[in-house]
Amino acid sequence: MAAGKAKGAKGASARARDRATPPRPALAPGFDAPLHELDRDALSIFLYLALLPEETAQLVKAMNLSQPGFRQEALGEVQRCDLLADELRAVPERRAEVLEALRKGLERPVLPSSPLSPAEAVDLVDACMGEDALALALWRVLADPDPAVRAEARPFLARLAAHYYGPAQEAGAPRPAPEADPLAALERERAELGRKLEEAQRRLEQAEARGESARRKGEEAREKLQAWLKDARAREAQAVEEAARARGEAAGAQRERARLEEELQAARRADAAVEAQRLRRALDDAEARAGALEGRLERARERERELAAELEKASQAARESGAAAQEGRLPRAEVPAAEAEPEEAPATWLMPVYTREFYDSLEGWDRRVQRAAFKQAALLAQDHRHGSLRALPLEGLPGYYRVRVATDVRLLYRRTERQNTIEILSLIDREDLDRYIKQAKTRS
Repeated sequence: MAAGKAKGAKGASARARDRATPPRPALAPGFDAPLHELDRDALSIFLYLALLPEETAQLVKAMNLSQPGFRQEALGEVQRCDLLADELRAVPERRAEVLEALRKGLERPVLPSSPLSPAEAVDLVDACMGEDALALALWRVLADPDPAVRAEARPFLARLAAHYYGPAQEAGAPRPAPEADPLAALERERAELGRKLEEAQRRLEQAEARGESARRKGEEAREKLQAWLKDARAREAQAVEEAARARGEAAGAQRERARLEEELQAARRADAAVEAQRLRRALDDAEARAGALEGRLERARERERELAAELEKASQAARESGAAAQEGRLPRAEVPAAEAEPEEAPATWLMPVYTREFYDSLEGWDRRVQRAAFKQAALLAQDHRHGSLRALPLEGLPGYYRVRVATDVRLLYRRTERQNTIEILSLIDREDLDRYIKQAKTRS
């Protein structure tokens, strides 16, 4: 009873596994196969095994495939299979023509209605690889536990026996009587032997043809392998050469980079030296200007003291004259003349017109530069051709001029259409002249 329970439990577990295992899908209609999923060599060898040389030639011609440097009729079978494999991988929709050739030549694959597991697929392919494929298939059918399955092997075995041993004698049939005429028996035996000889010769020719086909395929495979090896060696040599060239280029790039870095450092040092020299010149100029200004300041102070002394003398004389006049002792004095009339303006004098741009440009400069700018503007109004001004025209702007105010400071002015005026435009740094010219051209 315990054995019965165990047996029932095993059956239940088997049914549970059957329910848990999802059903495997059946083959697609027309036995379609996604051949484009294979790599090039795998697909090529499948076509080589499944199709006859004439079939591959017809497919190459029907698909209008070609290999550069070869005519279609001059291509070997391996080359044709490679072309078909490349075409199917590039255009998967064209596999229908190849599958139609397979159905025409082989009708259908084995076990079309039986879904295969991966293990069963491996077993099936492995069994077909050897010369004992027929014996392995018959053994599997004869070992099946189902009598109906085993019975399917008998007609096939009978056909094999008739093929290899000749037709079997029917049961219950009377044995043929011995021939009365030995010559007739010998003739029949000779005819039978001739038929068997012809059959053997035909089979020999077929075997030789198959052997020749196998030999040609082997030679083509060797040629293809040799071509692959040659190509692989050429690619390897090219890769080695390219690697060596890349290493040389990398080393050259490193040397060029080091050289450029050295040049950059040298340029930076040169720029630093030039900047230091410029700063030293600017410092010397500043010191010279400071010395000149100090001298002018000292002279101005001396002049101030002289004027103060003269003013004191004049005040003293005025007080003495006032006192004498009150006492009536003043001799006939000269009556001061009325204020003199303004002197006549020279012909070179021009009325200065200070623009808003000029006043805006004064911001940011120190008082010394501002004072010098107004002084130069006044000198321009007094005599714009004065030798100390050294006015230079601005290139590209007719009527525009510049005069020096300080070392790097320039005063810009313009002669207007009214010939008796001069327009004071701007006070700018010398380095901004080009930018000012571009902006003035844009405004005009």
